[in-house]
Amino acid sequence: MSDHRWSPIARLVPATGLLLAACAAQPTTSHSLPGRSAAPAPLAVPAAESPDPAAAGPAALAGPTVTAAGLAVTSGGYWLDSVTEQPTGAVRSLNYLFRVLAPDGSAVTTFRGGTDTARAYAVRSDLTGFRRVLPADLGEGVWSAPLGEVDPGRWRVYLAFTPSTSRLPPGRSAHLLLGRELQVPGAWETSPLDPPSDTASVDGFTLHLSGTPTAGRPIVLRLAVDAPVGSGRPQPLDGAPAQLTAVHPGDLALVPFTPLPGQGLAFRGTFPEAGDWRLFVQFRTDRQDTGAGVEDHTAVLTVTVRP
Repeated sequence: MSDHRWSPIARLVPATGLLLAACAAQPTTSHSLPGRSAAPAPLAVPAAESPDPAAAGPAALAGPTVTAAGLAVTSGGYWLDSVTEQPTGAVRSLNYLFRVLAPDGSAVTTFRGGTDTARAYAVRSDLTGFRRVLPADLGEGVWSAPLGEVDPGRWRVYLAFTPSTSRLPPGRSAHLLLGRELQVPGAWETSPLDPPSDTASVDGFTLHLSGTPTAGRPIVLRLAVDAPVGSGRPQPLDGAPAQLTAVHPGDLALVPFTPLPGQGLAFRGTFPEAGDWRLFVQFRTDRQDTGAGVEDHTAVLTVTVRP
């Protein structure tokens, strides 16, 4: 069966909405919201990564500990705060509940541009697991990140968002990326990183990457896609033909690349450091065989970023 190529002039599209609930073999506990029944318990981060903004003092809230990459729980005076406790048994599916605390200690109830402008991510420490989802507003400043099935191991969760300009400290970047660790219970082993390659395959599709990854300055990466005959048609998501996220092994620094409007499968972003990085490319097609519903695809490849 021969293949045909999707032009880099965008016909792919990202996909991310995942359904989930936290399920444990042993009973779990959670903090109930006023007027609500107790939510399924998501995983919490270690206590060391859960500082109390009120106890930290104004100096701790004044500035970011990092400027990008989701390597800190706080930036620009905003904090990523877990809501529920960690279950003690096996987790089959994870609904991670969290709050974002503003510099004044209040919970953020909306994001600039609307509630659908924020994105939550989760990455397993060996980069074998990846999620990118739209957080759901549960009310009263509590948000849910439906991460779906997650394998045991050490993970990091992130939130990319833009706070209201009226609450943003003067001189701070409008775009924030916060992150914190979580542990999924159970036996687990790590897998080595794939060797660098400019080609990735998933579900019969082959993706070809072009561009020269260089650290410390904005670059453009482009993709061309060979699609199998009979594959579904590309479907848009988040207003772009695909989504590309880069993650650095070890420290799990994360860089969401920005799709370039009108330029097909082209993405702009900045790698903060040299070395090997893993790229996650998400796209969506309709179901050609049934004519209803969609299929989500995530292609993975490793690139070497030059100094």
